[in-house]
Amino acid sequence: MDKQKTILVAEDDQLYASVYQNKLGKEGFNVVLAVNGVEALKKTKELKPDLVLLDLIMPEMDGFTALEKMKADPETKKIKVIVMSNLGQDSDIKRAKELGAEEYFVKASISIQDLVNKIRDYLK
Repeated sequence: MDKQKTILVAEDDQLYASVYQNKLGKEGFNVVLAVNGVEALKKTKELKPDLVLLDLIMPEMDGFTALEKMKADPETKKIKVIVMSNLGQDSDIKRAKELGAEEYFVKASISIQDLVNKIRDYLK
């Protein structure tokens, strides 16, 4: 049995956070929550999760800034980041990918199961 993969979910919306936490937990992942960009950055450095699920619109520090800082830090730059946001504009998607996100999903247009499948693909 592989070591349990850890996913950091950086999401300030309680509903989304609990949906991700429940589903990913049931799928066998160790899920850690962060409610803002500052906390996400701190926990990413401390825990070195296998993957970060990152919202863009968060208090204290937005996801773009958190992503930029994660990718600029030698300790965390190799951690895979999937952006989950309701911002669906091409400019936002392009910016997130330029900053180093592996993938960008608009929350409203991806099912939780499709998300889990994508996460599995990235963690293989």
